[in-house]
Amino acid sequence: MTVTLPLAEPVRHRLGRHHFGALAAGGGDAGTVDELLAAEHSWRLLQLRAVLDAVSATPEAAGPLPPVADAWALLVAAQRHAPDVVDRLLTHPHVGTWAGYVLRRLRGSATTAEGPLWVDLGYLHALAAAAGVRAGLPSFTLRVPVRDGFAALPTLGGAVLPAGQRWSVAEVAAAGGEATVALDGHRVAFHGDGGGADGWFALPTVRAEADGQTLTVALDFLDPYRNLRSPTPPDLDTVAAIDRWRTLLTQAWDLLVRVCPERAAPIARGLFSVVPQRPAERFRTMSASAGDAFGSMLISEPEDAPELAVTLIHEFQHIKLGGLLHLTPLTTGEPSQRLYAPWRDDPRPLGGLLQGVYAFVGITEFWRAYRPVATGAARTVAHFEFARWRRQVTATLAALRARPELTDVGRHLLDGLAATAETWWSEPVPAEVLAAADAAVDDHRAQWRLHHRRPDPAAVRAFAAAREAGDARPDDYPEPPVEADPGARRLDTRAVLLLWRLTDAEGFARLRKDPSTVGEQVTGASAADLAYAAGDLGQAHELYLAELATGSAGPSAWAGLGLTTAALGHAPAAEALRSRPELVRAVYHRVATASPVDPVDLAAWVGPSAG
Repeated sequence: MTVTLPLAEPVRHRLGRHHFGALAAGGGDAGTVDELLAAEHSWRLLQLRAVLDAVSATPEAAGPLPPVADAWALLVAAQRHAPDVVDRLLTHPHVGTWAGYVLRRLRGSATTAEGPLWVDLGYLHALAAAAGVRAGLPSFTLRVPVRDGFAALPTLGGAVLPAGQRWSVAEVAAAGGEATVALDGHRVAFHGDGGGADGWFALPTVRAEADGQTLTVALDFLDPYRNLRSPTPPDLDTVAAIDRWRTLLTQAWDLLVRVCPERAAPIARGLFSVVPQRPAERFRTMSASAGDAFGSMLISEPEDAPELAVTLIHEFQHIKLGGLLHLTPLTTGEPSQRLYAPWRDDPRPLGGLLQGVYAFVGITEFWRAYRPVATGAARTVAHFEFARWRRQVTATLAALRARPELTDVGRHLLDGLAATAETWWSEPVPAEVLAAADAAVDDHRAQWRLHHRRPDPAAVRAFAAAREAGDARPDDYPEPPVEADPGARRLDTRAVLLLWRLTDAEGFARLRKDPSTVGEQVTGASAADLAYAAGDLGQAHELYLAELATGSAGPSAWAGLGLTTAALGHAPAAEALRSRPELVRAVYHRVATASPVDPVDLAAWVGPSAG
């Protein structure tokens, strides 16, 4: 199979010093995004080239569809007829997701494959058909795959067709921008602008304008590769939520432009698709993006505009860094152990931690900028989130900058982020909110250690023997290795309850009416957690002690005891439960088998770590 790419000659991409400096500071303007998009276009062509090479030796892989070469020929014809239209289509985020997925499948590494290979390869046919329609080609026909009675055409929408079987083939026929898609005598008409007749679902677009900046994004609930990894059926129920999404995006855009216009401009240039998801649990927004899908993000339906605004910034930070990683590596390899990420329950690889800290620099900058304009409870939340992430990001950057696996570019990037973070510390935060944010930081770190640090049994025996003999504690306690606990979940529970209290007094009062059911509203929460969030520290302390007395308390109860112990003024015990809670717990379980032990007294004896 001979294939000619619609690219005259290879392009070498080089990111200018100004643009890299802006990215390294956690920012970047529309021009920076233009540079990244140009590189993404070349990356996408390389992906397509790789797909074509992988199937060239197996023409039968197209199954009942026309040969892949026919689809490519139509794509090339459309590109010659309307190059700008096809260039935009090729950089559509879900084309990248599809190319990455189908390459993994062709190479035998895609473990989620469900349908026949030709259905996945057929996305190229659907892409070519969409290109032909959008380009207004004089006339063409092409067969495309149908999944569960739905024929999707990237960026246009899709048609509901008779679903006699899970996988079937429809024919697209088009002339001058008018088209039909037909299966078994059932025909649905559609147009190059995305509209269509009954049975056609157009891809809705949201256009939001504020102070001269315009955001135009598709709300994509139709493309089979929109969920970033494996094929997903269309979610036609989302149609009922489109108006709410329009309103929220308009409000969030107005807020972004008003609060941090320098971050809105690159988003306007580089965000093309938002994939709506069902609402997540309150204060636990679900969002995602991927390196192959530059310009797309999955977002759970938010409660309000600030939640959506900070999520747009969060995911666009990932998108920018993904684009940079297509130009240059930031690391030379991975360390032997995974690392602490304060925004995650699980230990993370170095590359994942770099992605996370880059995103949370943007998040912290948003809360910093939002504080002066927020009012009432929203201002308190902004102070809390700014103080919490300021501390966590600063500590994470310090740890990352010490890693030997960084490339020179990676080191320069982290230096720039650290310079941005340094500017945050001159900003005052109300004392009560600052204390709550610091407690949330300590809480997450302690729970993470309890889940993922495993003390050396010999060290535990030595501490237990010294305790039982009435001796001073041993000085030697090597830092335990990281051993990921797959059961670690919801390490943010008490922070979520604090946000309930800060933002919704009535809702929080309803939670307090029946503490035994709080876990139904806030997954992972206990009556002790609720008492802590309400400020009833004495009750929370007793409840945590009662949990520990059962012998089956989990990490959350130990970390909760550390919080209440600190608040009640037992400093040595609190410091031990903060800095090496896994050791306190391990020694407790060893010595408590002989006689009852007061966990607070034991923690005071164990004391803080030397570091």
